Amino acid sequence: MFTRTSSLAALAAVATLTACGDGNGLADAERGAAGDAAAAGRIECALAGGTDFQRVCTTETLAGEKGRMLVIRHPDGGFRRFDILTDGRGLAPADGFDETTIKILEGGMIEAKSGDDAYRLPAAIKGAEEKPAAK
Repeated sequence: MFTRTSSLAALAAVATLTACGDGNGLADAERGAAGDAAAAGRIECALAGGTDFQRVCTTETLAGEKGRMLVIRHPDGGFRRFDILTDGRGLAPADGFDETTIKILEGGMIEAKSGDDAYRLPAAIKGAEEKPAAK
């Protein structure tokens, strides 16, 4: 009974969002949910060469040698560290071992690929082309 009620409530919420605004209510809700999850420290990632993005990685921001640093932790205990750049390039690998590229996605998101791992993060976008990250 609880599951059915929750499912019906979720469908009603989606129907309400879709009925309002410019027809992109669901996309707006998904972007909002992604932003809320990222603010809570959870982001989507596809690890070890996978292509299925799941919201299972966690993030934290720390003070680093070159300014602020983003640490992305994998559910298996692995992690990657990135320097947060303020010049519009996004992120740079703090350890510098793997090539990292940044791809601009829709909805104020970027996809950072480093080695075999990829992460989707909210970002303030200054340009619209794919760029190699600084080293």
